[in-house]
Amino acid sequence: MLESEVEQRQEAQAETLATGVAGKKPKKISVPGIVFTCIGGAIVLFLFFVAVVLAVDKFVKKSPVPSFFGTSTLIVTTGSMSGTIEDGDMIIVKRADEYKVGDIITFMQAGDSVPTTHRIIRITDGRFYTKGDANNAEDTRPLDKSEIVGKVTGTIPRVGLFFRWLKDDFGWIYLVAIVGVIVGGVILLKQFPAKKSVVVANVPPAPNADAEETDAENTEKEESR
Repeated sequence: MLESEVEQRQEAQAETLATGVAGKKPKKISVPGIVFTCIGGAIVLFLFFVAVVLAVDKFVKKSPVPSFFGTSTLIVTTGSMSGTIEDGDMIIVKRADEYKVGDIITFMQAGDSVPTTHRIIRITDGRFYTKGDANNAEDTRPLDKSEIVGKVTGTIPRVGLFFRWLKDDFGWIYLVAIVGVIVGGVILLKQFPAKKSVVVANVPPAPNADAEETDAENTEKEESR
């Protein structure tokens, strides 16, 4: 009888300790985490879609300036439009059905390696004559409508300076290094998680079986007396 009680107490003590050390609560679902994951995934998918559209426009349709459904972004590298568009600005160019005098357009003629952005100053016999706002003379060759890439609809000042730094000053090396350090830091943090506290139940020690048997024998002797 005593041995069975001792075994039961020892089993209960072992189960309590095991539950305190190894028991883990199920992880709670974080709503902000799910939202940020969905947003991040949507951004990645959108950028991938944009890259595919630009690649098709350039390599399949052979467009001189790739566009995303008729809209392109370009970096200005000269000061011919200074006062309106500065060197280093990013311009947003969109295709249009009609162009008029005063419009700032981006065009690319036969033999040009890069597009040019100037203002239309006059239209004669269906041909467009252009001039840079900071230039003293108009451009030497008039344009056909087919040579016009699109109309400038917006500018983002100085953004192009960053991309020029990446390209010309080996800035991409520094950028890759920074990203590598951040990724490496995140990986190291995951390798060393914060220590979790271990809960140990305060269970009294199990009684000694031999001692209980001796006490029982002494009690019986006293009663017999």
